[in-house]
Amino acid sequence: MSLGYYLDIVPLWAATVVVIFGALGITKAIRSAKISGDAAVAIFLQLGLASGIVLLSLARGFGVNIESLLFGSILLVTIDQIVTAIVVLIATLSIVFAFYKELVYTTFDETQARASGIRTGFFDYLVSVLAGVAVIASIPIIGVLLISALLVLPALTSLQVSKSFKQTLVLSPIFGLTSVILGLLVSLILDTASGATIVVVGLGIFATVLAVKKLSAPEHPYSTRTLENVKSRQS
Repeated sequence: MSLGYYLDIVPLWAATVVVIFGALGITKAIRSAKISGDAAVAIFLQLGLASGIVLLSLARGFGVNIESLLFGSILLVTIDQIVTAIVVLIATLSIVFAFYKELVYTTFDETQARASGIRTGFFDYLVSVLAGVAVIASIPIIGVLLISALLVLPALTSLQVSKSFKQTLVLSPIFGLTSVILGLLVSLILDTASGATIVVVGLGIFATVLAVKKLSAPEHPYSTRTLENVKSRQS
């Protein structure tokens, strides 16, 4: 977005172009070089932050509240950004439903999927681009630094209760939407940064689900029997 402000063009569109190229670069680095996914993401993340700071210093601030961009603010959200988010949502759901089998196959067993004739490389790039566009649509609310938490926490929470890939796809956006709505309400009440509040609420939901799952988990069928065997041997 710093590039958009620096070149005096629409920041959202400039950020979209940069993020798409960044997502393609990360996927290319993972697939063609001996670089792990975490390392590739870290490299491009630091590159993006450093480039943005350099452009910020050259233009002496752009007249923009940088703290709001980093940590999110409901005040930055406009009607155009809401419409953009809706369009991104519809496009993402359409692509997921259209290529559901290929995406599942590629995710769980890329080697077998490639042997079956599926263009796994294409779907890797496709998922990366969709994730990048989703990030751009969410930046005004959640902020640049906390967007990864909004992407990861709902999926982690749904994995604790789901029993299939389809359930995960359904529950993830439900947990994410719940975190956003509750986070925004709390941030308005407490007058805190919306992005950080949404992440804290998401962490609270994840911890609650994890605790409930642990408390409601049935006792291991062999635990009592094993304890009795140990006591009998000791006697």
